[in-house]
Order: sequence, then structure tokens, then C-alpha cells
Amino acid sequence: MKTSQYSIITMLLTFFLMTSCKEVRKSIDETLHPVAQKKQKPADDKTSSSSSVSFSSSTVFSSTSEEYAKSIFESAAALDSIQLALYNMPHLKGKKLFFMAGFYFYDYRGGMISVDLQDPDKPENVDTYTYSNGAWEIQKPVKMTGMQHFPLEMLLMPLDEVKFSTAKKVYDIAVEKSKTIEGAEPIQFVYFSQIKAVHVKEWYVMIQGARRNYRITFDVNGNLRGEK
Repeated sequence: MKTSQYSIITMLLTFFLMTSCKEVRKSIDETLHPVAQKKQKPADDKTSSSSSVSFSSSTVFSSTSEEYAKSIFESAAALDSIQLALYNMPHLKGKKLFFMAGFYFYDYRGGMISVDLQDPDKPENVDTYTYSNGAWEIQKPVKMTGMQHFPLEMLLMPLDEVKFSTAKKVYDIAVEKSKTIEGAEPIQFVYFSQIKAVHVKEWYVMIQGARRNYRITFDVNGNLRGEK
């Protein structure tokens, strides 16, 4: 009788863990694969206000068409400067930063970066930060829906263990790979994903081809792993 009860409990725990991992993967997939949208033009009304807080990096992107035509993957040094600007935001400066799930680079109109950071002063909170037009902004709080089965610590990784400049290396390799794929569309996104619960820590790029799509994966240092 005890053996039967133990088997039932084991089966239930296994089912629970599998379900939880699927929820985590689904939530992270939704976070890392946004629908590309153009940013709205700011209002002309000088009295209008915004809830976001911005902080410029030492790399300045003007609003001219010439600057918008530049790729965010053009310079590894510029990407490192952008990462440093995030560390230097007044409320983050000098503090250990952790990101949740992953982050992405979007190569549109000078580029955009989005990352979910744990609040170093309120560790139970996570906020989305985005970089565009030469500045970082705190966009919105992150709802932890679907993550309740795991402690927040299981979903976090130190930001200093990943270099933004590696995104250029990943992008360059993926571009060369896309040249061998029939009907490959231009690469706009580079992703970094990490999930401790399922032992995932990687860069990847999705290449949309005429006959099939490819997922090219890389290790943390940007070295090619393989494709699916």
C-alpha cells in the first residue's frame, strides 16, 4: 500500500514539474519574441508627461535619417558603451544587477534593446528597461504570471556574465549563415536566453527562409553551437 502511494506522489510531482517548466518556457518565449512595432511619435504638447525615466549613454544616436539607417550591430564598442550606460543609471550605479529570463536586440531605426532587471532595492520586483535613441528608459513593471512555481532566484542571471558586444559577433555569424539559405529574410533580432530550471544559457538567432526556418544557437561567448 505504501509503495502504491509513493508511486502516485512521484507521478504527481513529475507532472507538476513538467507543467511548471512549460509555463516558464511559454512566458520567456512571449518575452523574447515581441511583435515588432514602430515607436509612436512623441506628443508636441510641452505639458505632456511620461512615467518613464531615461538616461543617455555615451554613444549618441541622433534622430536623423542617416543615424536611423545605422545598424545597432555595427560596433561592438558601442554595444559595450550602451551596457555601461545601463550600469550607470543613478538608481543602479554601483549595484549588482540581475536580469530575468533573457533580453533581445532589435535592429530597427538605430536599434532597440529590451531587458528585464531585478530591482536591486526591492528584490521581489522586476522591471523592463529599453534602450533606443541613445537612452535607457524604465518602461514598465513585469508581472510574474506563470512564474509562481519557481523562486525568482531560479529565473535570474548576473548581467555582468554576458557582454552586449557579443551580440555583434552572433549577428555577424548569423548574417553569413543566412547567405547560404534560400530566400532568407534580413536578420533583425538577436536573443539571449537563460533558464536555470532547464539548464539553458545561450544566444540565438531566428532565420526565416523560403523553405524552412532556422534557429542558430551560440554559447555565452558567441561561439557557434549549432542549428535546428
